[in-house]
Amino acid sequence: MAATGIGYAGIDGPWWLPAAEPFALPALAAAELRQIAGAVFALFDAVDALYGTPAGAACGLDTLLEHRVPAGLLRHTGGGPVLGVRPDFQLVPEGGGYRLVATELEICPSAQGFAHAMQLGYGLAPELARAYAAMLGGRELLVICASAWSEFLFDQLAFCRALAAAGARARVLCDLPLATLDNTIRRGLRWQPPLFGVRQLPPGWDPDLPGRIARHGLAPFLGPPPDAWPATVGDALIFRFGYLTCFAPELLAQLRQWEAGGATWLNPPRFYLDSKTVLATLRLPTVRARIAADSAETLAILDRCIPETMLLDERSAARVLRERSDWVLKYAGFDQGEQAWGGRSLQLGASHSEAEWAELVGRALGYPWPVVAQRATPSAQLAVAYVDTQGQQQILHGTTRLRAFMLRNSAPGCYGVHLTVAGSANVAEATDAVQAPVLNGA
Repeated sequence: MAATGIGYAGIDGPWWLPAAEPFALPALAAAELRQIAGAVFALFDAVDALYGTPAGAACGLDTLLEHRVPAGLLRHTGGGPVLGVRPDFQLVPEGGGYRLVATELEICPSAQGFAHAMQLGYGLAPELARAYAAMLGGRELLVICASAWSEFLFDQLAFCRALAAAGARARVLCDLPLATLDNTIRRGLRWQPPLFGVRQLPPGWDPDLPGRIARHGLAPFLGPPPDAWPATVGDALIFRFGYLTCFAPELLAQLRQWEAGGATWLNPPRFYLDSKTVLATLRLPTVRARIAADSAETLAILDRCIPETMLLDERSAARVLRERSDWVLKYAGFDQGEQAWGGRSLQLGASHSEAEWAELVGRALGYPWPVVAQRATPSAQLAVAYVDTQGQQQILHGTTRLRAFMLRNSAPGCYGVHLTVAGSANVAEATDAVQAPVLNGA
């Protein structure tokens, strides 16, 4: 896996505890994944079709999606259909197997390189890279990487190399020159614990950005600095690796120029796609009617796989307080502090007393960014074998989360499926969490 060039910040190679073997997803759950892929894209399509229309305004969709969104972001709409997303699933035990419940629909996902590296490391077919290559169909993939997420740079570069091996072209274009990014890392302004998943510097920490790029042969997959970006990029596919709040307005304007010149978005720059309030739109009757008009089965799939999600406001707060153990709180997005992803803002009602929960809810009501309440969905507890840093096999008993890359190819599909097992209820990739590729997930 390390030979692919993957890494996270100053960790060179896998930064998790590797599972001793792949995780075998039951066949019924694997089939359900494929159904969910089509349903999730149908939800996006319904929201996109209704937002900004008289019907969207009348049913409350516009108000829901625009709640406490920075005014400058509201103009970011359009950009074509969503072509790629990575849901995060809870594995809910059911009937001897699992029901998959998507608690997040990550529109700007990381882990493509990690997932590919696990497929190679465990001797599995590299179907994630092949699926991306098929989607590209000869076009180039441009990964527009926000410096705010530079910890994942090696993940994205390694995946670009994986695409090259699959016969496709891909490059990473950072929103800062490499020398500037390297300088801020060396000065301790970036990549300093506590980072996402890294509480303290592990042995072998290597912040030498250009040295590692050269050592792994990743330089060919780096594009030019922003001041040398071309005026047009033809029919390239753009993947923005960062939320809209991560990028300068002038950079976003240039990406729009590329779109006008023929480029296509993998994950369009629509402000509401960066928000968890999209999950709450499923409860709006007008959205449900639009989905059902195309397929009642699709609506049933969404009801089964997406937990009840509400915008936290004065009306919903009373219910959230009354049913404390049934709900969790999350920042929906736009908090300006990178706390709306990775489970950083997650608060479980069951973990707090009534007084503590009342304080948390009250505080959340006053935030200048949106917050959602989501029905608590406990995930399966598993005992998984892994290999520790000394090469010895150990057992971790923990909570699970499954992630899958969904692409809207000729038929929607799931690729690069992988499982995380962590020792806490807040499951996230970390140096002390186990990760495994998933069998039967394609």
